[in-house]
Amino acid sequence: MTKILFLIDTLQTGGAEKSLLEITKRFKKYEPIFIHLFEGDGLKEQFQQENIQTISLGLPASFEVKKVASHVIPIVREIQPALIHSTLFHSDLVSRFLRKKYNFLTINSFVNNSYSKRRYEELDLKSKFKLLIIQQWDRVTSKNVDFFISNSHTIKKSNSRALGISLDKIQVIFRGRDKTNFEELPEHKIQEIRKDLGIGDERIYLNVSRLLERKGQSNLLKAFRKVILVFPDSKLLIAGEGPYRDVLEQKIFSLGLSENVFLLGNRSDIPALLQMADIFVFPSHYEGLPGALIEAMMSKIPIIASNIAENLECVDEDTAFLFKVQDVDDLADKMIKVATDVNALKKVKRAHNFALQNFDIRKIASDYENVYDKLLKA
Repeated sequence: MTKILFLIDTLQTGGAEKSLLEITKRFKKYEPIFIHLFEGDGLKEQFQQENIQTISLGLPASFEVKKVASHVIPIVREIQPALIHSTLFHSDLVSRFLRKKYNFLTINSFVNNSYSKRRYEELDLKSKFKLLIIQQWDRVTSKNVDFFISNSHTIKKSNSRALGISLDKIQVIFRGRDKTNFEELPEHKIQEIRKDLGIGDERIYLNVSRLLERKGQSNLLKAFRKVILVFPDSKLLIAGEGPYRDVLEQKIFSLGLSENVFLLGNRSDIPALLQMADIFVFPSHYEGLPGALIEAMMSKIPIIASNIAENLECVDEDTAFLFKVQDVDDLADKMIKVATDVNALKKVKRAHNFALQNFDIRKIASDYENVYDKLLKA
């Protein structure tokens, strides 16, 4: 079977990593082999359970591309893949080095709107300068890539402009999910989860996301403070982990929300949490194509989402309650409104149908293999 070598920064529990696991385990024509460059292998066991070969280099994170690549080259020579497919910035740089020096056929994935106007606007002057340098580095080295896969049309257009890449070299393939993972659970299972979390019949708002500033959880806490003035027994659960945890813990304490908000950390039972929760909230400032939002759509749960372009490729006013990004008052209003809105059920049904039609994981996996077919034949 023809081998595809996937380079990725880590195998931590992130959207890109989980999506690649779901996609590659369904390959029929190609054998996926993963190398993760840096420390962090939270998903490695799941890859291995699917009989996907994974190689952990465990290097310290570094921008020394040539040095990092020197650890990859012997493995590439041994594996002899048909092409190299990289995801995330450091891995992209390594793949581009290998493409230039050894002429390996190379694909990069676009999974984040890294150079959006909104991101630049949120940074201080020093951080803007650093991002601009990275963007120029990205732009110059991207010339060494044969093809790109973007997980959304928004990111395709944004990165095409930012990096000077022809739109013809970028194909959009959405993130997907397996609908069978989101079938309804028996009521006693739901009650067991609530009991394990120490929650009774209170209304539950759920956010699933890495703990990062750009994910909007700080604004979510401020909005939730307004919500509990109306619905004092409500609970907010945030499932995910990340470097913003300390900031969120301090904000939870300072807002007096310690009895109402719970940071759950990384969870392996997200479908069950979605079944248990009453309302899903997704307040990101910018995204890739949001896998967590797709999961909520498949779970038949009312959705509140920021009106960023990336989210709008998944939901609209007919399928979700949208609020103006970073507008705390608007977010709070929607969190209060959704609890009693008579149209909520109609939105849920439309969102579920749209997800089934557009984000089925089997179609996504097939689309990936079709891209490989096309490139290798060319």
